[in-house]
Amino acid sequence: MDKKQKKIIIILIIVLVLLDQILKIFLGNKNEMLINNSKDNISYILISIIAIILLIRYILNNNSFIKLDSRIIIGFGVSGAISNLIDRIIYGKVINYINIPNFIPINLAYIYVAITWIGVAVILTKYTFDRIDERKNKKDEAKSKRK
Repeated sequence: MDKKQKKIIIILIIVLVLLDQILKIFLGNKNEMLINNSKDNISYILISIIAIILLIRYILNNNSFIKLDSRIIIGFGVSGAISNLIDRIIYGKVINYINIPNFIPINLAYIYVAITWIGVAVILTKYTFDRIDERKNKKDEAKSKRK
C-alpha cells in the first residue's frame, strides 16, 4: 500500500469522525432521552481501544493482498468506533441523536459500523464467488485437456 492510499484512508476516517461529532454537538443535546447511559463504561472503552488498534493495523498493513476497497470499508468501522469512544471518554456515555420510530435511538457512528458489516459481507461474498468461478474454470480446463 502506497503513501497516497494511506493518506486517503486516514483522511476518510478523520472526516467521518468529525462529521459524527459535529452532528452530536448540534443534534445530540436537544433530546436528553436519546442518550445511551452505560454502567460498564470502562469495559466498553477498553474493548473499543483494542478493536481500533487491531483494525488500524489491518488497514495500514503493507500486505498487497488487502485491496483498497476492503481498507476503506473497514475504515468506516474504525470511524464509528473512534467516534463512540470519544463520547464514552468525554461524556461517559454514547450520544444518540437519530430517533427512528419503533427503533432504538442511534447515531452516525452506528451507521458507519453497519456499513462496515454490510461491506465486509459483500466483499466476502464476491471473493467466494470468484473462487468458485476459478475452480469451475480449472475443472473445465482439465476436462478439455483430457479430450
